[in-house]
Amino acid sequence: MSLSIFTSLWKHTKPSWIRENWNCSRSINAFMMREQPQEEGAEPRISEKDQYGESSDSDDGGGGVNEFKAVFKRYKKRRPWPDFSDVIDIKTSPLLQSRLVFSSPNEISPEKSELAENLGLIHPSEWRVYSFPDRIGLYLLPGLLKKQNSGMWLKRAFSYAKPPNITNLTIHGKDVETDPSLLTKALRWTTLGVEYDWNTKKYPENGRPVPDELFQLGNLISNSLKLGDMRPDATILNYYPPKSALSPHVDKSERSNAPLISMSLGQTAVYLSGALSLSEPPIPLWLSNGDFLIMHGEQRLVYHAIPCIGPKVKPVHFDKDEQSPMISDYLNCSRINFTIRQVNP
Repeated sequence: MSLSIFTSLWKHTKPSWIRENWNCSRSINAFMMREQPQEEGAEPRISEKDQYGESSDSDDGGGGVNEFKAVFKRYKKRRPWPDFSDVIDIKTSPLLQSRLVFSSPNEISPEKSELAENLGLIHPSEWRVYSFPDRIGLYLLPGLLKKQNSGMWLKRAFSYAKPPNITNLTIHGKDVETDPSLLTKALRWTTLGVEYDWNTKKYPENGRPVPDELFQLGNLISNSLKLGDMRPDATILNYYPPKSALSPHVDKSERSNAPLISMSLGQTAVYLSGALSLSEPPIPLWLSNGDFLIMHGEQRLVYHAIPCIGPKVKPVHFDKDEQSPMISDYLNCSRINFTIRQVNP
């Protein structure tokens, strides 16, 4: 998406930013969370219920107590804020094992180094993967994306919301190309490639190709972790304003066994990684800007969720972008998650 959209958004919203000093809870949350009836023709409003909302009220999938939901509700609580002392820091927790992704410089080809650089990642020689001994297939690569390249990926995330790609705004006849202010006010998800249908919970047989950079990113990560070649043909982006959440769910609609590759952008989130049943409590993890989370094998089918994100959870500061102030302001308030997928074998 061209810079003109960001310029338009800046001009459109700048007065309120000045008056309220970019108060996240008033400039974004008040719009996103209110539950007033919507008049015909009005701008779409998004409540706190998300596209997976029904999953959090389902049974445990095994006839027992929904332990996952109890943990989800505890971390989702706002008044008072929950105690985050049990949330696992990937890099320092003794519960995780770690190793360099590439044990020898000979494993890193010039082509791989160049691709990582073009994608905004740190050099492959610095890649370190963290894993739990009892959760085979769950991999975490913290800080893989260079922080200074976060704005580049945010611009891409907003450009992906441009038609003909489908967003949560599409059913309202709205799109960010004709109304750039919706980028911060109402955009919640975008589907790319083989586009997931939130109503049927299924994918069609085929779709448009995903952007080259997402295809390259997914394949690079999968191959580097020796999980095999990956041919990404779908991506779902979730846009999280402050106070938003993603309810417990399982990603089981893909028709291949390729890994799910997730990249976090912006503010830190509490991520809950569960089991095959909701009767087992999940473990809480910090996911920060530039972190990658990979689910493979049995871990592809575990319940997971995001109960809370934002500056009040664990703030990350981004320096002001003089060319596009909206970019740094958005990153200082909100979060975006890219999930790269391979739907078809």
